[in-house]
Amino acid sequence: MAFTPGAFTQVVAIAGLASVALWAVDEFVFELADASNERNLLEWGTFGAFLIGLLFMSKRTQHMSSLKGKLSRKSAAQSGERSGQKRTGANRQPTPRLEKSSMDESSSFFKSAEVYEIVRACQSGDLSGAREMLRDLLRRGVSPERSAGIDVASSPAHSIIEARLAAGHAVEASGWMHDLLTAGVPVAGRSVHAVMDALLSEDAGEATRRQAEGILVAAVSAAATPDASCFHCLFERCLPPSDALGVEVWLQRAVDRGDAVEAFVGLIRSKSQTQAYQQAETWLSRAVQAGVSNLLSVHNAVIQVCIRTGNVDRAKHWLETMERQAEEGGGPAPNSLSYSLLVAACAERGDASYVDRCVAAMLRAGRGSQSASYSAVVKMLARAGDPGAARRYLDEAQGRGLVLELEALSALVAAAAKAGTASVAEGLLGRMLRQGLEPDAATYNAVVLAHARSQEGDSRGPGRVLQLMLDRQIEPTVATLAAAVHACARVGDREGAEAIFQRVVDTGKVSPDAVCYNALINAYVKAGDVAGAERRLDAMIAEGVEPSVVSYTTVLHAYARSGLVEAAERGMKRMRAGGVAPNVVSYSALVQACVKLGDIPRAERWFQEMRSVGLKANAVCYGTLLDVCAKAGDWTRAERWLAAMEEDDVTPTVVCFNNVINACTKASQPLRAEAWLRRLLKQPTAVPVGEDPKIIVPPEITPTRQSFTTAAQAYATTGSCGDVERIFADMQEFGMALDEFSLTVLLSAYSRVRPRRRDRARYVFEEYVKGGGKITQPPLRALRSCLGVQQCTALLADFGLQQVLDR
Repeated sequence: MAFTPGAFTQVVAIAGLASVALWAVDEFVFELADASNERNLLEWGTFGAFLIGLLFMSKRTQHMSSLKGKLSRKSAAQSGERSGQKRTGANRQPTPRLEKSSMDESSSFFKSAEVYEIVRACQSGDLSGAREMLRDLLRRGVSPERSAGIDVASSPAHSIIEARLAAGHAVEASGWMHDLLTAGVPVAGRSVHAVMDALLSEDAGEATRRQAEGILVAAVSAAATPDASCFHCLFERCLPPSDALGVEVWLQRAVDRGDAVEAFVGLIRSKSQTQAYQQAETWLSRAVQAGVSNLLSVHNAVIQVCIRTGNVDRAKHWLETMERQAEEGGGPAPNSLSYSLLVAACAERGDASYVDRCVAAMLRAGRGSQSASYSAVVKMLARAGDPGAARRYLDEAQGRGLVLELEALSALVAAAAKAGTASVAEGLLGRMLRQGLEPDAATYNAVVLAHARSQEGDSRGPGRVLQLMLDRQIEPTVATLAAAVHACARVGDREGAEAIFQRVVDTGKVSPDAVCYNALINAYVKAGDVAGAERRLDAMIAEGVEPSVVSYTTVLHAYARSGLVEAAERGMKRMRAGGVAPNVVSYSALVQACVKLGDIPRAERWFQEMRSVGLKANAVCYGTLLDVCAKAGDWTRAERWLAAMEEDDVTPTVVCFNNVINACTKASQPLRAEAWLRRLLKQPTAVPVGEDPKIIVPPEITPTRQSFTTAAQAYATTGSCGDVERIFADMQEFGMALDEFSLTVLLSAYSRVRPRRRDRARYVFEEYVKGGGKITQPPLRALRSCLGVQQCTALLADFGLQQVLDR
């Protein structure tokens, strides 16, 4: 057996340390026996061995330090030369092949400290130094793995390749992998696929495809174990579809090596992107002819391809074929994966009967334990977006006394969180704990997120879940904090948000980021506490957390809601001073603040500044500006800004058109208001509007009930009840019935005309009530104005509505 320098050093060091121990025992024994001569001889011998061990250990340390220093200097000198180069097969230096004697089970993987140095060199950009350190280890015969009992997928060899890929140079990583494979290092299929995928992501040219294929060739030649993902990458991205010969060569090579299952599965999965499920079926037949032993994986791959290409019925056919052949003894029986694939596909299609059929068959066949089968079904249904069916099978399993796997219940919690059903998610969490399962932080986060999305309004829910985490010594994460505070903010629970924030921060385990602070600021804004929102922004900056545009804009919205224009303008100035560029939402908040005060020129000034800095306003921003024009009754400005939307290529919404109609109504321009309504209806107009410049009404935009009601209001103010009735007749013909607002406008028109149209008011009101229309105070006030108190009271008494008028 050949001794490497490192191995010899270790032996001498161990001998030296053993000598020290022996010397200590000798000292104690001879002190009792007082034997002088032999004692002196043993003392000096052991002491000498100890010194020799220390000497060799010192030399070893000096050797590694010298090597690292030399490589660092060499890397610094060559970094400029090598930084722009890509390593190819022509310039790659071969690594000496190690003898098998140095790769036996007794040889150890190179020191973790040395691996760390190589990985750290990659991360710091010292690529040439890291490469030389790796080669030095391989030259010295140090095996990067134990040849037995090691998980190569999580091994240091994979860590080195992964670190190199993270540096962004796939070609260099492929060179490193060649070094490892040439040295006989067992590289995991995961690493092989990672390098192939990275190469093909950088460049899909012919040379790169050949290089990626060469990686797989080297892996196979070095007795590595490529997995199905490697072959998938080969057949889908390296070999052209027309290269049937290349496919056959690889299949035969895989069959000869015993990798046939991985090769056929990879080949079949490669067809899932081409909608060619028929080809996948052809390769299944080829696998049968080749005598592939594990046909179950190949069949499952075909089922998976059929599902991914949208041929669920064909997937059903193959499942049923497997069942029939298994009964006849001529093929593999479906396993839990086979059924689970169909369960998920049928759940997405709403095919509940076939889901039940697959579950029953799985349980009847007894493939695995019943708990595992139910767990697979629940997990698949939850991930397929059918939490109702998943919960049904969960209840069925628990009715049988089964405890499902943690992963299945976690998937169901995640589905409930996505649907925003917080009570369901929290109930599932409690069920998991009662069963003795220990969910991880991600599951707790999902429950908190469910509260953040829920419409149930349970402001105490996030606090309960958070306390449960702390009680069970599960550390909250930044995501936990952000979701919990956001959940409180949604329901305006400022105190709850503040309490949760402080409770998590006080644990000392979480440092809030900008998202957490933004959620807390939003809680103050929702509660109308402008000063509190400002304080939290100040605290965020004081803690060294850099505010984002969302942080500042959230405070701007607080100012806008209170109509604090000057404060909003100061906030905008502060944002810029902090190096944060305002966005469209920031400017919209300022425009909204101006809307509160009805200050149109000021709103327009900020709007124009937004356009001048290159920000394109959206329909919401234009709608805010149009709203202020509508409230001021400035229809000329409103129409001008609607035309500006056309110029900026911003598609107006129906809200924008309704604002223009409202501006005309407020300005007592009934003909113009109705003309805009006719434009929405794509009908001729009595008054030309939106013609100069031309304003196009998108075909998908149609009037709403508010469009009709606002246009009718313009006539109602002058008592033109005939025009009001005409507009509402058009509305009903358009498929919209009167609501309480439309009724108010119509009754007010009857009240303003002279003489009042009491008979029409009575008739319209009676028909509205008989139709089940909603009764509120505004239409009752209009009715009383038209009929008088006495007649109105009598009419309401006929319908039992006297108490409504009293309110």
